[in-house]
Parts: sequence; structure tokens; C-alpha cells
Amino acid sequence: MKAKLQVLGKDELDTIYGTALDILEKIGVNIEDEEIVALLKKNGCKIGENNIVYYPKSLIERCLQSTPNRGGTTVLCGRDHTRDMVISNNQEYPYVMAHVLMNYYDGKTTTYRTLTKDDIRKFVTIVDHIESINGVWMCTLMPEFDKLYSYCEYELAIRNTTKPVCVSSFEPVAIPPAYELAKELAGGEDALRKRPLTVAYCEISPLTWNKYGCDMLKATAMPGIQPVITVETPMGDTGPATFAGNIAQKIAELFSGLVIVQLLSEGLPVLFVVPLEVFDMRTAQICLASRGDYVWACAVGQLEEYLGIPIISPISPDSKLLDMQEAYELSFSLIPRILGGNKATVIHGLDQTHAINNELLLLMDEMIISVRRMSQGIEVNDDTLAFDVLKEVCSKIEKGRRMGHFLNQTHTLNWYIKEHLPRRDNIIDKHNREKWIQNGSKSFFQRAVEKVEQILKEHELEPLPPEIEKKISEIHKKYNIPDLNT
Repeated sequence: MKAKLQVLGKDELDTIYGTALDILEKIGVNIEDEEIVALLKKNGCKIGENNIVYYPKSLIERCLQSTPNRGGTTVLCGRDHTRDMVISNNQEYPYVMAHVLMNYYDGKTTTYRTLTKDDIRKFVTIVDHIESINGVWMCTLMPEFDKLYSYCEYELAIRNTTKPVCVSSFEPVAIPPAYELAKELAGGEDALRKRPLTVAYCEISPLTWNKYGCDMLKATAMPGIQPVITVETPMGDTGPATFAGNIAQKIAELFSGLVIVQLLSEGLPVLFVVPLEVFDMRTAQICLASRGDYVWACAVGQLEEYLGIPIISPISPDSKLLDMQEAYELSFSLIPRILGGNKATVIHGLDQTHAINNELLLLMDEMIISVRRMSQGIEVNDDTLAFDVLKEVCSKIEKGRRMGHFLNQTHTLNWYIKEHLPRRDNIIDKHNREKWIQNGSKSFFQRAVEKVEQILKEHELEPLPPEIEKKISEIHKKYNIPDLNT
């Protein structure tokens, strides 16, 4: 059977869900946009002082029903259709994306610096190469890109991978050029409806859609864009310190955005991004890889299944270095998410969503492969029980002692790779100590550095078609965007 973690029962989920609806109906949401407030009022919401909007349960249910991917299939699209992330109840394994962030940590020199365009190209190229990483998420906020950073990041990403690319945006002005490029990549407006651009943006806790968030809701409310509603409710800060209360608030905030999306453009598919953050009372910092996150990681898959909306759950180690803390936080965040049934996650690298590192991608690769194997569980049948094989091995007797082994058995050849997923390279060292010394006594990081250099030297990127390059030139001219290849 497959491995599965569960921390919430059906009755507990029902209670949390009912509380979330009560929050929307009785506490309401502060909305800083008169146009959206008027739209909500027209659809049955009560409006209180300070633009506090109270959502009736009937409206929430209506908008959930008009969300086409609820309980069905959601696709995150890449240039190569065969590499799409098809999120559904029938997917083979949970998807993992890598996040491009604002800074780069160079483990060779222990230098922490601002990201460059070349850093982006290399990181995305490695993501394109590693089979276990399914896509890339972009949010660098690079000053040289100004308010059009979302478009620039999108272009750099699609140049260096054919896997799915998602972008986070805080600037609505970047959406039109990104939409134009996505439309050209998809093959036209009708095709883009089937293979949409995915754009994420944030609600503000507690229970607030500020002017920025409202502008993003309106900017992405068009066919061909797949909005990703993000809520951040740090436990003990802008959200309750208890898991039940915090999850109820999260659901309420997510639904407040989903309703607006459906009222602006009925029938748009919607995704959620729901990190778990804890306000550390000792350091006065928002921590993203606390023990609280590890508990939430067990629950997010259950919540995703209950709501019927895909939840992309971020993994965000707090460690500033490529050290044992990084490995501990990454593994304790990843393993329970996958075993808990979460269908898609995005890994933020290190330093609380502030930095990336190329070699870390290879550690992620190892962990993803391992936890996928854990999630497959143990298969029990006549072949895996190996009774007949054991009987044959035990039948080989020399000088009164059983001398058989499984090394020369077809059964071993048939099952070893499937059961153990052995690597074919030397990133993880499995030699004895003498052989390890003979190979240079290299650490994992040293071997990863060599592997990264090999990937960047040998990996062949699929170039953009001429018609896409032509469209990019037109977009650059129209929006006054400099050449990103320099």
C-alpha cells in the first residue's frame, strides 16, 4: 500500500471549513477597491464601515461551483507539452518546482550577493536538466527590470527551459507583455485558454485585499491567465497561533479572493499558494521552516483534497548556508508534504525565500527521488514475496551448508532498480572509505560543484522558434524593454 500521513479527521475538517465560512460571513474582509466592493455588493454581499465586506455562504458556494478545475485537472504549462504538470487525483507523483529568488549564495566562496541574469540562466538550465524537478517559479524583483520584472523573469525562464514556468507579480503593468508572450507561445488566444499563463499574487492578512492585491485581481481576471491566490498568515502575528484557527483563517482568505476572481471572470481556473509561517517569539522573526511548518506539511494534502482546489505548498528553509540545518529543514518540510498527499510544492532554496544555489538543486533531486519512493509504499504479491526464489536459493548446498545467494537471480535484476531507485552517478557516495579516499575524499558539495559544471557544459537547451523571437522583439520595442541576452 502507499504511504500516507493524516493529521485531520473528516469531522475536524468540516468544523474548520464551517468556521472559515463563518469568518467570511460574520467578520468580513477589508477591501480597498471601490469597484470590487460594488461588484460584491451587487452579488449579495453586505458592506459595513471601512469597506468591510461580508460574504454570504450562498455566494461562496456559487463561485466554487463556477471554478472549473475544482476537483478536476489543473495544468501548469511549459513550452514542451510532454513536460506539463498535470495536477489531478490520478497523477503519478507529487510535483516539485524550484523557485528563483533575489540573491545567490555561492557555496564555493561563501559569497552572498545580488542575483544576476547569468545566475538565472544557469539555475533554470539546471532545473531543465534535472528530471525530478518539474518546473520553475520566478520572483527576483531585480531592480534593473523595474516594474516589468515579471515579464523579464518570464522571458528569461522560457528561454532556458521547456518545463512549466510560473511568475509572481506585485506590478499589474507587467501582466500585458507577459500575456502577449504567453499567447504567442500557446499559438493564439484560444490556445492560451487551454494552456494558460500562471500568475501568483498575495492577499494581506488578516482578511484584507489592499490596493495592490485588488489591482492584481483585476489584471489577471482574463481568459488565458490562471490566477494563483497566495495567503500568508504567520502564526501568532497576523494569524492565530493555533493550527485549527490559522487554517480556518487561511481558507477564508483564499475563498475571499476566489469569489472576486469568479465574479470578475466566471470560469477561470484558480490555484492556491499557502505557506505556513510562525512568528518566533524569541527572535521576533517570521520563520518558514519551524516545527509548525512540519505539522502543517502533514495537513496540507488533506486540506487540498477537501477543498478540491490545487494548493502549491512552499518549502522555505530558514538556513543561511548549505549546512546541516539546511538539509534538516528541507527534508522535514518536503517529506511530510509528499507523504501527506500534497500534489505540488515549490522549494524556495535558502535564507527564508531570499537566496538560491545551484548545488542545492542536486540535493533537492536526491530528496525528491527518495521521498517519491517512500510515497509508493510496499507492494505485496506473489512476485515480491519471492517465496519460490528463496526456495531455489536455499536449495544450493555445498558441504552441508546453504551457499546460495540472490546476486545471480533474475528476480533481483527485475526488482532491484524498481525497489531501490539506485543512482547512476556519484553525487551520493556509496563506496567504502578506501575507494572514497582514492576518489579524492570529496564532500557532497564538492561532487555537486563538479556535476553542476558538467550539466552547464553539456546540457542542450531547446532554442525559441523564430516566430517567438520575432514576437519578443516586438514586445521589447512596445514596452521599452532592453535586450535580456546581454
